[in-house]
Amino acid sequence: MPEYDDDWDVPEDDRDDPENEENEENEENTPDGEKKKKLTWKTVLLALVVFAIVGSLVQVVARGGFGGALNTTGSSGGAQKKEHSRQEQEIRPPKQPKTIRLGNQRVPQASGPIIVINPGLVTPGGSAAVEGGGFDKKATVDILLKARKSDTKGRAIGSVRSDRFGSIYARFTMPENAGTRPATLVAQQRNSRKTAEAKVITGGAVGTAKINKMVGRPGDVVTVSARGFRPGESINVFWGRTTGIPVTTLHTDSSGGVAHAAIKVGVAPTGSSTLVLVGKRSKTTATAPFQMLAMYPSMKSKPYALKAGQRITLSANKFAPGERVLVYINSTGGLPAFTAQANGMGQIRDVAFNVPFGLKGRQTLMAIGDQSRAVVRSGFTVLPYSPSAEPSAFGGRAGTTLSFYVAGFAPGETVNAYAGSGSKGQRKIGTFQVDDRGKAEAVGSYKITPADESGVSFQLIGQKSGGIAKASINMSQGRGD
Repeated sequence: MPEYDDDWDVPEDDRDDPENEENEENEENTPDGEKKKKLTWKTVLLALVVFAIVGSLVQVVARGGFGGALNTTGSSGGAQKKEHSRQEQEIRPPKQPKTIRLGNQRVPQASGPIIVINPGLVTPGGSAAVEGGGFDKKATVDILLKARKSDTKGRAIGSVRSDRFGSIYARFTMPENAGTRPATLVAQQRNSRKTAEAKVITGGAVGTAKINKMVGRPGDVVTVSARGFRPGESINVFWGRTTGIPVTTLHTDSSGGVAHAAIKVGVAPTGSSTLVLVGKRSKTTATAPFQMLAMYPSMKSKPYALKAGQRITLSANKFAPGERVLVYINSTGGLPAFTAQANGMGQIRDVAFNVPFGLKGRQTLMAIGDQSRAVVRSGFTVLPYSPSAEPSAFGGRAGTTLSFYVAGFAPGETVNAYAGSGSKGQRKIGTFQVDDRGKAEAVGSYKITPADESGVSFQLIGQKSGGIAKASINMSQGRGD
């Protein structure tokens, strides 16, 4: 067992111990007269505890403080390191999201470049600003416009160079033919996959319009004032619609307005309607309410009575100016009998047409405005054809040949001749054509037979007019010759 000299300090708690007294006696009995102290087991245990405490303190200091628990177990510090790392993560503030410079501000960047458009509503031909960030610094960025989803390439409308922060700012002009559907603006970094998109609405702006009269009929003249359009712009004028052929075109002054322009009221359905002005370039739209009054046209025809195939003359007024008028006979179903065009005053002057064959008696004429749908009725009477026929002879012997003299048929029509009637029945004896006056001389041919001794009758029927001419011969007169 090791021995220590008198310089080792023994704890005061051990000085009264009997063991210590025994040690003192041994020291006195040493042969060389020197006092020696022997180390007991309690002293060794106390020294080990002191060394353990000192070692733990050294480890704490090495880790940077007393934030963790003392390791008095003598084991490795791996578990304590993990626990210490977890505590540091809980105390450490959350990581801030990456930002990019957008204009004079920094905004969070989710993923890749971003752009914004100001204003988001851009009229065709108008200008707006595009701002963006997240691009490479000092890079060329092309600005493209995609009018529809199927447009893969887009239309180039400009380019801009990014600054040292990778931000862009540029103004662009919306094409005048961009239409009114939403489009997509694309910022594409040249020779790179970095791209950003933003929706842009291209609807037309809204102007103002006023009418001096709020009530009228098609063809009336009103005064219109408008503003909010482009200077020197052409304006299409519509009534009750926004498409099709405009009724007229106006032109704005240097301020983009129209002052006291005289225009004619166009065609629109009866009742509440709207005057619509649309700028050709800006697509600016202005509207004004208008009450469309009903139209009451009038019509007359002459002559009042006539035969089929003859000409009748029609006149009308108070239709919409320049509109097409559809003329029907008896029924408005199917195709019209004919059409006529109203003049600038809404009038139809002396339109003539031939009465169709097949009509008999009282007939109704109906004229309908193709756009205004205004309706007017008139009528006429179709007289029947009453032709006449005379044989070339009123009697004769068997073998005598007869011909006919006819009049009163429809001009140029074909006539069928029949002989016999009653129980004997009819038989066709010939066909001939009348002239443009409905007449014919010495036409047809019939040879008298012995069976015609008691006489024979004839019917001559027009194929178009349906007119029937009758004639007969008396054979008894022939026997008396």
